[in-house]
Amino acid sequence: MNVRVLTLLTAVLLPVMGFAQTTWTARFIAAPGEPVARVVMDDASDLTIEVRNTATTVNDSRLSEVSFVLPVGYQLLNGLPAAESPQWKIEYFDANSRRITFQSVVGCSEPGARGLGRGESARFVLSVVAPSDRATDKTNEQLVAGTYGRDQCNGANYTTSLNSAFWTRSSLDASMTLSPRGLAVNGTAAARIVVENRTNMNMASLTVDDPISTNSAVPLTIGTKEAPINKTVPLRGAGVFVMNVRPTAAGTLSARVRARATSGTITSSLADSAVVNVGDLVAAADVDTLDAFANEQVTLRLTVLNTSTANTYTNVRPRLPVQMGNATATFVSGPSPEAVPQLAPGASAQFTWRYQVSGAPGASYQFQTRVDATLNGAAVAGDLVSARKGKVVEHRVRISHETVSTAVTGLTIAYTVQNRGTLPIIEVKLFKPAVNYFAVAASGPQTLNGWTLYNNEAAAYRWESNSVTGIPVGGELTFRVTYSGFTAVTGDTPFRHRMELVQDYNEPRIRVDGTVTLLSVANAPEVQRLTGVARDGSVTLTWDNPFNHGGVLVLRAQGTTPPDTAPVSGTRYAVGAVLGNATVVYSDEFSSASSFTDTTVTNGTTYVYRVFNADDSRRYSAGNQPTSVGLLATPRSRANGGPLWCYSVGLSSLFQPVTELGAGIYSSFNDSVVGNLTNTADPAVDGAERFRPVKLSGAVGSRFPVVPLLGRPGQQFLVVGDQTGVPAVLNAATGVALWRNTALGLGNISSFPVTQLLDYANPEYRAVYSNIDLAFFGTRLSSPAQNQVVALNAATGELIWRYRPGDLGMISGGMLVDYSTNRLYVATKSGPGSNDTLRVLSSLTGQELGRRALGDLEFGVVRNPTSNQILVTSSEGTVYGVDPATYATVWSKAIATRPSASTSAFTHFVRPLGRGFVASLANGTVERYEMDATNVPTRLWFTPIAGPSGSFTLNQNGVARIYVGSSDGKVHQLELDTGVDSGQVSLGPAQNIGTPTIDHTVGRLHVGSADGRICAFPVPFLP
Repeated sequence: MNVRVLTLLTAVLLPVMGFAQTTWTARFIAAPGEPVARVVMDDASDLTIEVRNTATTVNDSRLSEVSFVLPVGYQLLNGLPAAESPQWKIEYFDANSRRITFQSVVGCSEPGARGLGRGESARFVLSVVAPSDRATDKTNEQLVAGTYGRDQCNGANYTTSLNSAFWTRSSLDASMTLSPRGLAVNGTAAARIVVENRTNMNMASLTVDDPISTNSAVPLTIGTKEAPINKTVPLRGAGVFVMNVRPTAAGTLSARVRARATSGTITSSLADSAVVNVGDLVAAADVDTLDAFANEQVTLRLTVLNTSTANTYTNVRPRLPVQMGNATATFVSGPSPEAVPQLAPGASAQFTWRYQVSGAPGASYQFQTRVDATLNGAAVAGDLVSARKGKVVEHRVRISHETVSTAVTGLTIAYTVQNRGTLPIIEVKLFKPAVNYFAVAASGPQTLNGWTLYNNEAAAYRWESNSVTGIPVGGELTFRVTYSGFTAVTGDTPFRHRMELVQDYNEPRIRVDGTVTLLSVANAPEVQRLTGVARDGSVTLTWDNPFNHGGVLVLRAQGTTPPDTAPVSGTRYAVGAVLGNATVVYSDEFSSASSFTDTTVTNGTTYVYRVFNADDSRRYSAGNQPTSVGLLATPRSRANGGPLWCYSVGLSSLFQPVTELGAGIYSSFNDSVVGNLTNTADPAVDGAERFRPVKLSGAVGSRFPVVPLLGRPGQQFLVVGDQTGVPAVLNAATGVALWRNTALGLGNISSFPVTQLLDYANPEYRAVYSNIDLAFFGTRLSSPAQNQVVALNAATGELIWRYRPGDLGMISGGMLVDYSTNRLYVATKSGPGSNDTLRVLSSLTGQELGRRALGDLEFGVVRNPTSNQILVTSSEGTVYGVDPATYATVWSKAIATRPSASTSAFTHFVRPLGRGFVASLANGTVERYEMDATNVPTRLWFTPIAGPSGSFTLNQNGVARIYVGSSDGKVHQLELDTGVDSGQVSLGPAQNIGTPTIDHTVGRLHVGSADGRICAFPVPFLP
């Protein structure tokens, strides 16, 4: 404490003669619903104090300085004037004496109202940690001697009674989640309440009150409760309570609950869930960062859901958000998108904004917004919804595993402490998370170079820096703890992981926390190879009957829920019969039929089909082809840019289709290769199968080329490999294998095979191979010693050469053949002993010609024909331009970072365009780059696209556009010059959409989806 402050304290604590004694009061403000202000033992809690000048004497004094002292055992972390009291500042702070002093910002000789006049009040927020030295709540906690108020200008003391203002110290901490956050009236939501024991002993018979609604207009009805409802919770443990609730009216609410022991004064503060919206058009607002550094950008997301079963909303658009709190939130961008043209029953949409937040540490930011739409020509407005409140901070922790399966064992969780304060952090303490849910391994917390680990403390693990450097200002450091296992939960359950940071032992402690969520496993033979084609007004199903076959039964359910009731063996069903949620649309017996066209469908309606084989005894199969969830199809009109057809296979079909111009496309799903016809003259057969799905030996790991082969005029062939290591070449017209080589023993083939064809080769190639084409395959094995690249005779599968250097990383993306130089570029992932991730081989002999360490290369390499450079996409977020003559890096451009250690910064290799490229980034943007005058890529534009796929460019009638899939269930059309999202088509609900391909000869885009459909759309898209 400095001398000036000591002198002031001595003066103000002694009677001052010549001034009349005046009074002031302090009142602790209770949280909504609470009868009294509360703090939680051993946790950072906010105490809001309202100070009022209650002087009755008329004089010139004003209450312009107040000083608060906390009881012994409390930690004083921080303090701020409340948002409604901006004319105050912190004058003095001493953590060791637990004192904080606030003073008017108006000085003694400055104009303006100084402090508080008679009857005026101000509020202050103290961040405190209460001691956990008892087994029950502590009521009537109060400020202690040394607390004072005065006029700092004339020295007048204000007196107060410390015994008139109290708060309660709670012995339990409770938090609650309510899911889902958007639902229809009388829909069911699950309330999950986590109660942490903060006392100094084990607690028996803890329970929770029934949740109530914070909005009396939207009451909650309590449903079933997960037993037992009374639990014993160990010291430093947690109890999880689960019950179902039903909101019985439309509107917004938070569920509110209190935990307590069945006897004694052992309670928690009231816990509120995030805002839940109930009704037909509902929304939820979220902010991606609740602990932002000053001048950091945060994203606000509004998720809108149509819960109705019949209403379709149009022109759905969000309103400008309202910002609350005393932090400054500066608009950066948004909303993205500006509007959604249609929200069908059960559909949802997301809108995002970016804001830059700034303010003093502890300043808060919060956003409110709502959605507008049109229903049957009339305007409708959604309810106002609020996001969680965030704060500007100087310190925070980021946790490596924010979600954990309880089946996992031996998991090491990394806690990265980030320091943006003014002093280094010299001590880090991790409080043990709920000990009955997080079992720490024997190895437990890990040692850290330059730090001393203390792991023998009962409540926490503590690391102490061996130097004053610690975690420097602007730096970060990771601390690790290995957990042996996790207790199972019945639903996703979040648990807080709390930390305490020390900058200096005379400075206040700093509390930060993060969340880790534990995650909640005799019939006839089936028909095989069940597929469907949805067209305008019809759905055609095709399957293969098994040997033991007497007939089939086809069930159809409306919506996305599959038929939920299986037929009873021995029972015959007529068309039109109802089984559960489904209707019989086809039934036969003693039949060889293997196809059925359903014309009783309605365009725009989604259906799920299940096909049950029946033997001659009318014993039905399980109906689990292609899976138990059936086959989804949505017939739609071709008008107004709708799909020309959608081919359903029932399993994820995200690989980019391969186009045979004007004739058809090819793709794959799981272990099968498929082909579809292009027929612009007859819509009834457009999209029909070229051949039945061709099953390979294992799953197909990538798309594949379609090429002509030497000596086979007029024919095209598919060059494919599977994850069991079997390469093959198939006839593109029939699907029949030209060859399969099962003798090579390659192992997992997951990369795009490439070819070098004699008809397009240079003289050097022709001098070596005068009568064969080459096909190249690479492997994706965990062992660098086993990975290899092989060159095969494309017509026979005969091995030509093999490259297996013993230090080759996994090959995941496609290889590149440079016909002009006879070079084969191989991109690999890095790993132990395999850091040289780009290999350059002679395509003629397999000899290694060069290698470069360019980071993880999960995607293929490509050649830019304009610049004649090799473009290499590194998963770390950098694009490299490589000289094909020297293999030197001509330029590099870091354009993104990994969203996590195991996730690439890109979702696809960069696509060459002009002298630059187009990049699809995992952060949810598509960006176009072009070379500047210094031959360095410069970004021309970026467009937010959720979960973007790779891109495809089409120049039609002089207008160039880029097409990209998105995790919002759509393909987006971006204008080449500006990046404007000028049109979209939807494949259904929000889901991942693959990379599109375009047949420019017929003006069609083909693309696959995560829900197992491959669709054809006319291009360009309508606006």
